[in-house]
Amino acid sequence: MVGAPERRCEFKIFTGNEINYDQHANAEEILSFMTSNGMIDLDGVETQMRISRRKKIIDAHPYSIYEGSDGRWHTYVKDETKGNGRRMIVRKTREDLEACLCEHYEADYAKRQQQGETMESLYEDWIAYKSLHVASTTVERTRRDWQRYYAGEEIVRRPIKLLTKLEIDTWVHEMIRKFEMNKHQWANFRSIINQELDYAVDLDLIQDNPFKRVKVDTRRMLAPEHKKPDYTQVYLRDEVPRLQEYAWDDFNKRVHPIHQLTPIAVMFMFVTGVRVGEVCGLRYEDIDGKQIVVRRFVRSQTNEVVDGTKGNHSERTVPLVPEALQLIETARARQREEGVSDEGYIFSMRETPILYSSVTKAFTKYCRYMGIISKSSHKARKTFISSLIDGKININTVRQYAGHVDERTTLNNYCYDRSSEDEKYEQMSKALVS
Repeated sequence: MVGAPERRCEFKIFTGNEINYDQHANAEEILSFMTSNGMIDLDGVETQMRISRRKKIIDAHPYSIYEGSDGRWHTYVKDETKGNGRRMIVRKTREDLEACLCEHYEADYAKRQQQGETMESLYEDWIAYKSLHVASTTVERTRRDWQRYYAGEEIVRRPIKLLTKLEIDTWVHEMIRKFEMNKHQWANFRSIINQELDYAVDLDLIQDNPFKRVKVDTRRMLAPEHKKPDYTQVYLRDEVPRLQEYAWDDFNKRVHPIHQLTPIAVMFMFVTGVRVGEVCGLRYEDIDGKQIVVRRFVRSQTNEVVDGTKGNHSERTVPLVPEALQLIETARARQREEGVSDEGYIFSMRETPILYSSVTKAFTKYCRYMGIISKSSHKARKTFISSLIDGKININTVRQYAGHVDERTTLNNYCYDRSSEDEKYEQMSKALVS
């Protein structure tokens, strides 16, 4: 209202003996007021803070905590003085063990603060933590990207607590220009610095992640991403039968003394779209009539069997077409012929799963025999998905069989033309006939 007197907002701070007006209360004064007037229980707050900090420490601990056969609780902590880089901690109860871990990490935190932890010195701990949450292939790619973009850079050797938003912003934009990053490369690059600094926050080395304040104009800064030629991403229609001939020849001649079922596993991937780690981990118990449940995978480097599938999905179901069912029966027949149990891993002649590397090397060998460019096992998965799309199967159904969260992933990254150049010419000629 015109002419109305200006209103002032007054905040009263009660000190116990007097009332002060027109003062802005700071956090310390507010806490003092609330405590003295019984509005807050400091002991209770401190207890909750200890509980919260303890939970954060345990959640970030990269090793499993388990009860041994002796009734005591066990885990490991990193120790570079040991041959395997770790040492075991044992306590009578889980509570005692967690308390011991808290003491260990708090002492380690104080040491890190004193030494000035860097991204370089924190890298291996962060990778170990990351490996608990992602597939081994993601960890491998991350290590390659670290070597390409980060190793030897001055910024990774500076104390993390001294890194500023401006310093990170400048370096990031310099790296984008240096490597002419496209959208895909930028996503992989940024995930390293973002996640490692988030890890530093979890360790209380820094209060917040300065990279989160860095802004990149991706439309202007990033190079356009060109899709690779179709013939490099899938096996063409005339290539699959040729590959199968070599695979059957290997199987019949028992070329792989130990991993005799490798050729069968290779062909199985073309009719189910399972990933190489998943095909290694398939068991007979996963078969449900004319479908198979994909619920575990084998890590590439360690051959460790892990529950779940890529992307943290617990499981997915894939139909077993007649050819897939026949391949399973072929594997079972060979196992019975060799006196091997046919109740364990479908494509293994032992109690342990078939080696990840055995399958990947078979793809490389067959491509060499055919005289074509080397196409990885993942290209068999792309071939399967592209075949379903060619067959006009509903894209949401294809997405489900592939185990993708979003159909855009299926269409953008797994949709390729499997026709040869001659086939494309004939198709185009027929399409243009008036």
